[in-house]
Amino acid sequence: MTDENAKIPEPVLGALRGSGFPFQTAVAHVIRGSPGWSVHASEYPWQGPGNDSQFLDLIATDKNLFLTIECKKTRKDIFTFLRPVGHSHTGQLEDFRCLRAEQIQNSTRRVEIFCEDWGVYPRSTHAEFCIVSTSESGKDQRLLEKDAGLLIHATEAFAEDFRDRFQSRSKLSPTCLFLPVIVTNAPIYTARYDPTSVSLETGEFSELPQEIESAPCVRFRKAFISGGARELGERSVFVVNAASLSEFLGLVRTAPHQPAERAQVHFQQRLRR
Repeated sequence: MTDENAKIPEPVLGALRGSGFPFQTAVAHVIRGSPGWSVHASEYPWQGPGNDSQFLDLIATDKNLFLTIECKKTRKDIFTFLRPVGHSHTGQLEDFRCLRAEQIQNSTRRVEIFCEDWGVYPRSTHAEFCIVSTSESGKDQRLLEKDAGLLIHATEAFAEDFRDRFQSRSKLSPTCLFLPVIVTNAPIYTARYDPTSVSLETGEFSELPQEIESAPCVRFRKAFISGGARELGERSVFVVNAASLSEFLGLVRTAPHQPAERAQVHFQQRLRR
């Protein structure tokens, strides 16, 4: 520490070390330095499900895709995604269920929002369950669902705002997707195991998984509650390790082969309480 820093109160230095905002600015710097990408918005304000004021950390765009980004800085967290054998296909997938903006081809030229299944690169493993360890022992845990669910609501709010602000004289890309992304400095692991290795008596593994691997990103997918007037079914969220963000931005795009059936659901006006 320099003599100049020695004069700075420790609470100031502690706040700088503990705050998540410097991490957020570092993520924004990576986005701005990635070819074709820009920061569309920072600290995007939106109204939460309970009419409370919220802020979405970042929105990145390449003019076709919009990445709604929540930055999660941590000192001890480790994300472990479960891949039970036989539960569903959890290998390298390009399936992603998300919101899409579509320009209606009539005299209004308005935009409507739909929730659909898409093929999106990069491929990654897929998981419905995530264990977030918050201590070195791994015994203290929290749920990722709260963070992901709030990001889903923020994405809906931004998509709705995008729809309302769209100028009918403009031309919209047919692949205007809204992809929720959690960017974290936490290590990310996947654990593939046989469900029969979990004891029904203790609820714990009788034999720990042998296939545990680190991952740069994972698709987290489940039926989050929608803030809209109707439920939209399952939704996908990318969880990306920050060290792999630049590589992720270089790869993320719509896949060349798309699903024949998109299971489309119209996203209607968000509920106001």
